[in-house]
Formats: sequence, structure tokens, C-alpha cells
Amino acid sequence: MKLYLARHGLTDWNKEMRAQGRKDLSLNAEGRAQAEELRDKIKGIEFTAVYASPLKRAAETVEIAVGDRSEIIYDDRLLERSFGDFEGKVVKSWSELVEGVNIDDITLEEIPGGVEAVRSMLARVDDFLNYLKQHYDDDAVILVVGHGAMSKAFDWVLTEHSADDVFGKTHLGNAEAKEYNF
Repeated sequence: MKLYLARHGLTDWNKEMRAQGRKDLSLNAEGRAQAEELRDKIKGIEFTAVYASPLKRAAETVEIAVGDRSEIIYDDRLLERSFGDFEGKVVKSWSELVEGVNIDDITLEEIPGGVEAVRSMLARVDDFLNYLKQHYDDDAVILVVGHGAMSKAFDWVLTEHSADDVFGKTHLGNAEAKEYNF
């Protein structure tokens, strides 16, 4: 199966370096233009199915990029990572916000301030990918439009890692897409 994973276009909070998490924000003008560029890059691909996070920024991106050429299925498993109490705050460094805690430590089950643990994101991605495997043939081509932290979780699950790899080292830019085979 082939999976194309894309991140939503730019929002004002992206520009301001604010943690968005589950805050339901729309694309700005630059983000809409990025979604149009994504549309041009994927226009020749015939998707078996198209999935997206229901948050506005992902929904707007997929609606611009795919238009009416495919039905769009919105799935809560694709929601962005919750950044809890830190949503809306300028994030120069997570260590400044959550002192002494690496929020990307995959062994943590709880993180102060209501930040969703990486393990929870990985479980959502596993559940979603297992769903795809159960419902689509091996030759299916799937588009998923989501978010930055969730793209890191997808990359972690879909690629091999050594014991010393750091979660989140692969990051999609706004309206960037990456192809995976699984």
C-alpha cells in the first residue's frame, strides 16, 4: 500500500511559532496558496481514498488540494497532538514550557500541563494504519492530510529506527507531502 502523508498549510499561529494542538484555526492566505501548490504536485495521482484531520487547517488544505475529485473522510485519529495548557503559547523551546521534561520522550505516559504523550499519538497512528490494512488492498493509494506532530508519529511508525533515534527528527513543512510504502 502507498501512503501520501501531507501536513496542512500555514496558519497565523504557525507564523507566530504558537503551539496550535487542538485549537481549530483556519489557514491564512499563504497557507491557502501552499494548499494550491500541493494540489498541483498531487494532481496526477489517483487516490483510492483520502483521509484528513477534521481540524479546519487540515480540512481546508485537503479541500483545496483534492477538490471534488475524491470523497474526503475526516477521522479523529488524525487530530493534532494536544499541547494542553501550552496551546496558544509561543514555543521557542518545549524545555522552557515544561521544565525538565522532554515532551517527545516515547517512554512517558503522562506529561505535565495536559500535553498528549507520544505513546498516545503512536497508538492512534497504529490503529489508523491497521484500519487501512483491513479495509484496502495492497495496491491502494491513500492520501492523509494532518498536522506536524502527527506527521512525526506517522514517520516513526512507518520507518525503522535504532535505539538511539530521537522521536520527531523528521518534520514536514506546511503543505509538504511525503510518500511511504507499507
